[in-house]
Amino acid sequence: SSVFRLPSSVFRLPSPVSPFTSHRLMFNRNEQIVLLLLCCILIVGIVIAYIDNRDPERVPDFEVRKSAVPVPEEKAEVARDSVAAPEARKLADVPPAAEKTESAEALIDLNRATAKELERLPGIGPQIAARIVAYREQNGAFKRVEDITKVRGIGPKTLERLRPHLTASTP
Repeated sequence: SSVFRLPSSVFRLPSPVSPFTSHRLMFNRNEQIVLLLLCCILIVGIVIAYIDNRDPERVPDFEVRKSAVPVPEEKAEVARDSVAAPEARKLADVPPAAEKTESAEALIDLNRATAKELERLPGIGPQIAARIVAYREQNGAFKRVEDITKVRGIGPKTLERLRPHLTASTP
């Protein structure tokens, strides 16, 4: 009698699929390295968290210490103008009387300043500083501080911002 036989392919089990050999889930070498590094960082973080949980004294907490690093002189000048002026004076060792004379000397003369000096003014970059110098060379000295508005790029708002920092001496 004839026996009905199924083809052998019906009984064959599919081969196990590995995520590293399947064409859909294959990672290139760089991706494998990145994944390995991320896993290592995760493990290190878990270990540190575990140690910190078990023995809090062993892992120091992040702490901000004031005056840990001396403030450079330029930063102290900026800080003097801020709300924390008394503390900035302590760090810079500048007495309050010296602060007033220093601000009077800090005025920039429109008729003698170089482009680099003009760049120190708030809101004045290299292009506008060059325009100020070019205007001065073409039209002569500024008679008043307000004459700076004749330079392209400097309007009334900019003048008001710059006025405390400028002077126009007679040539």
